[in-house]
Amino acid sequence: MKSTTKVILLALTVLLLFASAIQQETRLFKFKALNGVTETASKPQLAFSSFYSGAYQRDIEAYLKQDCGFHEPLTRLYNQVLWSLFRYAKVAEDRRIVITPDNWIFEPWTVEEYYQSHAYSYTQDSVEMVQVFEAEAQRLRQLQAALEPYGPRLFVALLPGKEQICAEHMPENTSYFKEKKITAYGFYSKRLKELGVNHVDLAEWFLQMKDSVNYPLYPQTGTHWSNLAAIHAADTLVRYMEWLSDSNMVNIRAGSTFRHTMKPDNDLESLMNLIWPLQKAPNYLAEACCDKDTTAWHPRLLTIGDSYYWNIHNYTPVGDVFDSAPYWYYFSTAYFNGPEEPVGKKDVLKEVLSADFVMLSYSTISLYEMSNGFSQRLLHELKKKDRQQ
Repeated sequence: MKSTTKVILLALTVLLLFASAIQQETRLFKFKALNGVTETASKPQLAFSSFYSGAYQRDIEAYLKQDCGFHEPLTRLYNQVLWSLFRYAKVAEDRRIVITPDNWIFEPWTVEEYYQSHAYSYTQDSVEMVQVFEAEAQRLRQLQAALEPYGPRLFVALLPGKEQICAEHMPENTSYFKEKKITAYGFYSKRLKELGVNHVDLAEWFLQMKDSVNYPLYPQTGTHWSNLAAIHAADTLVRYMEWLSDSNMVNIRAGSTFRHTMKPDNDLESLMNLIWPLQKAPNYLAEACCDKDTTAWHPRLLTIGDSYYWNIHNYTPVGDVFDSAPYWYYFSTAYFNGPEEPVGKKDVLKEVLSADFVMLSYSTISLYEMSNGFSQRLLHELKKKDRQQ
């Protein structure tokens, strides 16, 4: 009996090895790609020196692991077993995500921001950090005044962070998080007001309405604000632009809410590469629409900001509100006004001066690099233009 069992196990092992080899060569079965960014291991060349040092064995093992025939389903099965039996997730151990006991997922820098230590990613000196913030705030004040004669209205949208709105779900503090007692949002929310820089504080508004809405402002296992939150934020931004320009624009509103009929925002959970999704609260969604107003003004909006704007673009009819609405992602890549291309290929000054509104849209984490050099670049371009006139 023992001999028969051994033969069966050996036969199954050989069968699996052959099946994996055949799949590796033919890719007969198509599997869903794993989520996340991984470094591709190239096939190493066999040489005596690398074999003798052990480097070849290490590199060929890494190559075979990612190139084996059933890499995707085996990885998901392995991850699921670790999670179901031991509540272990490698992406959490690698500090790519933080998972709380109630299955809320946060990015590690979001947790650092909550415990006021994210500034350590930029400097060990809080005085130096304040100087960086102050310099940017002063540039924004100067840029706002410099653009005024040309027509564009500059304003800052201070967007909330998940750590602000979902504070009750944050993990407990540990010795890893050193309290800096300074945050970019804490500085800019006060200083922009003192300097008279146009801004709308959506973070403060979200905190005020958090307990009065019947839908989540942030998805449990996602990183950005929810579909409904993005729709209401877009409507608020439009109304702020109306107030800033004393004009009438097309307003955005959300339709009736529904559950799970659109793709939920679970971009952080997807990094775990599990077979079955985590248990979590329902994610309420809605379709956005616009008021019919034939007298409304359709201005040109230029947005420079972080990835939060994607949900506004993806979930709201931006094209029905604005004549054009290009998006300069972190002042690096240009979208939605011609082909996707580096901002460096654009005539930055010309693009800005052709806009009616210039919005700097940043969430709490991204505020540490407010405008990503845009304010400095544009002030230089404007001074150069004035000298030439």
